[in-house]
Amino acid sequence: MIQYLPSLAGVALVSYTLTKLLIPISHLAGLLDRPDGRKVHLGSIPLVGGIAIYLSVLFSAVLFLNLPDRFISIALICGLITFIGALDDRYPVHPYYRLTMHLIAGISIATIAGSCLYNLGNLLGLGNIYLGIIAIPFTAIAITGLCNAYNMVDGIDGLAGSLTIVSLVGLLVLANGRAADNEVALLAYLATSIGVFLLFNLTVKPFAKNKIFMGDAGSTFLGCAVAIAMIHFSQSNRAVIQPATALWLVAIPLMDMASTMVRRFSKGKSPFHADRTHLHHILMRAGFSQRQALLAIIVAASGLAGIGIFLERAWPQTEAISFALFLGIFGLYFKFVFKHAFRFAKRVRRLFVRQLLRWIVVLVKDRR
Repeated sequence: MIQYLPSLAGVALVSYTLTKLLIPISHLAGLLDRPDGRKVHLGSIPLVGGIAIYLSVLFSAVLFLNLPDRFISIALICGLITFIGALDDRYPVHPYYRLTMHLIAGISIATIAGSCLYNLGNLLGLGNIYLGIIAIPFTAIAITGLCNAYNMVDGIDGLAGSLTIVSLVGLLVLANGRAADNEVALLAYLATSIGVFLLFNLTVKPFAKNKIFMGDAGSTFLGCAVAIAMIHFSQSNRAVIQPATALWLVAIPLMDMASTMVRRFSKGKSPFHADRTHLHHILMRAGFSQRQALLAIIVAASGLAGIGIFLERAWPQTEAISFALFLGIFGLYFKFVFKHAFRFAKRVRRLFVRQLLRWIVVLVKDRR
C-alpha cells in the first residue's frame, strides 16, 4: 500500500481538474439543480460531482493501478449506474424504472463481475448461512438497497460523501495489510476523490468558489461502490471482514432508509415519495443548522463504524453477538427516530450543545 501513497496526489489533481472542466459543461447539458418547493439553495447548482468522482477514480485506477480483468466489468456496470443517475438528474426517471435498472446492474455484478454475496456468515451462532440459489437475487437486492440508501440520505451538503468516506475508512482500517495492496489503494482513491468533491460541495475556499452537488449520479454510484466493496471484502477465502461488520460500516444510510420507507408505508405513501422525514430533516427541524446536523450524523456514523471495527478486531469469533448488537441498536434507532423523532432530536441537540460548550470552556482554560 505504501507504494501507492504518492499517487493519491495524482488522484486529487485528476479529480479537481475534471470537476473544474465539468462545471461549465453542466450549464450546456442542463445538469443543474434548480430551487423548488423542497430545495432552498440559491441559484442553479451544477450536478456534476458524481460524474467527476466516477471518471476520476476510473482514470486514476487505469493510470496508477494494476487491477484484475474483472475490474473492467465492475467499472462498466458502475458506469451504467452513474449514467442512469445522470439521466434522472437531467430528465426525471420514474422510480420503478430506476429500481429495475439497479436490479439489473446488481445481477450483472453478481454474475458477470463475480462479486456475489453467497455467505452471510455465522449471524445466528449456528454456523455460516449459505444462500445457495438465492445468492444472485439477494446480491442484486443488497446492491439496489445501498444505491437507494445513499441516494435517500443525500439531502444536505456533504452528507452522502462524508458517510461514504466513513464506510471507506472503516474498510481501509480492516483491509490494510490483509487484502491485496492494489484493492486497498482503490478504496483510498475513491475516498480521495470524494474528499475533493467535498471541497466544492462545502465551498471550502480558496480551493473552490463554485458549489456543486453530486446528484443522483453520484449518490447511487457511491452506494453501488460501497456495496461492491463490502461484498468483495467479506466473501471468499480471502475475506478480511465479516458480513456482520459490513452492517456497522453502512449503519446510518441503512437505518435511515429503512425507517423512512416504513414511515411512508405507514402513511399509505410510496416508499419513493419525496418528503422531509430523513434523519437530517428531523435534526434540522429540532433546531440544528445544516453543518451541525452534518457533524452530528457523521459523529454517530463514525461511532457505529468504530463499534463494528472493535468487535471485528477484538472478538472475531463472535459474529452472532455483533449482529445481535447491531439489531438492538437498529431497534433503538427505529423506536426513537420513528416514534419519538422530534423529542429525540431536541434531546440530542441539548446534549450536543452542552458538550460543545464544555469543550469550549476546557479550551479557554487550557489557553490561560
